[in-house]
Amino acid sequence: MKQRTKAMKPTLALAFLALALSASGCGGNANTQASHSTGMLSDENKHRLYSAALASSDSPRESEIFKTVCRKIGIFDAGGAPNDNYVTFVSAHVDWALKAENGQFKVEINSRDKARDYISKHLPQ
Repeated sequence: MKQRTKAMKPTLALAFLALALSASGCGGNANTQASHSTGMLSDENKHRLYSAALASSDSPRESEIFKTVCRKIGIFDAGGAPNDNYVTFVSAHVDWALKAENGQFKVEINSRDKARDYISKHLPQ
């Protein structure tokens, strides 16, 4: 039972963090349609780009690169505010980020420069 409790704590903490982040920026028009470019990206690529956007700055929520990535992956509206897809995506992202097989990718973007480079190479224009 202790192992299960220990394993659940990080998941619950990350889920809480994701919800807190989503609540802090949801003042925009949530009904605005997502960017049309999202159809070109797989869910895996969206999660990689989102991770890189988070790693690209000390204050990603305030950075233009984060807002641009979020618009391109379909979780922010054209005005830069979270849309109806945001909470669902961030919840799924918490699960994605906890998977051991994504560890190598995290190493690939372990600095701001590497994260920005990844975004510039992989974000559709």
